Amino acid sequence: MICPNCGQKTAGDFCQWCGYPLVRGSLVRRRRIKRKAEEAREVERAKERAKREAEEAKEAERAKERAKREAEEAKEAKEKAKREAEEAKEAERAKERAKREAEKAKEAKEKAKREAEEAKEAKRTKEKAKKEAEEEAEPAVVTKLYKGMVELTIVPPIGLGQLGDLEKDLRQVENLRLVLVGGSVGEGNRIVVSAEEPIPLLHILREMPAVEQAVSKGSEIQVTLKAK
Repeated sequence: MICPNCGQKTAGDFCQWCGYPLVRGSLVRRRRIKRKAEEAREVERAKERAKREAEEAKEAERAKERAKREAEEAKEAKEKAKREAEEAKEAERAKERAKREAEKAKEAKEKAKREAEEAKEAKRTKEKAKKEAEEEAEPAVVTKLYKGMVELTIVPPIGLGQLGDLEKDLRQVENLRLVLVGGSVGEGNRIVVSAEEPIPLLHILREMPAVEQAVSKGSEIQVTLKAK
């Protein structure tokens, strides 16, 4: 039998190719069967539409979820960019603070250096003034006249020969008399002399061959002997 619907050769009550009813009988029966077949196809098409709509609904739901995720990701990216911008600003501010602190530290260092230089200069000036004052006062000290009892403190170390030479030189000074020689070689000696007339005793001591240095210390004279 040839299917009147698709033109293919087939057999049975329905076309094996297109499913068209191949009914032998009355026209009413054929129409009823045809209508049922159409209804069945319509149901099938409705199922297919429902299936497609369900798939489309699922796809729409998935698209909605994707859009939601993308919105969340965009929000997170925006917040991250905002945080990074704030962190960059904070880093820049920290950099500026570090720069200012470095400049302050440099200024403080330079100030300390200047103050140290000024302190050194002040010390040098003070020492210079002291030296000048001592130099100005030195002639008066050297030419100071001594009369009466004067104590000479001999600065150690002292050799017996050195001390003997000093005593010998002192005995030769006019208007000067040795009153006392005391102490020990290790601990230091004291010599007491008496000037019968005013004499420049400090100047006389400095001119003696055995004396390295003679310095006025208040009412006494401190004597350092030359090493042999």
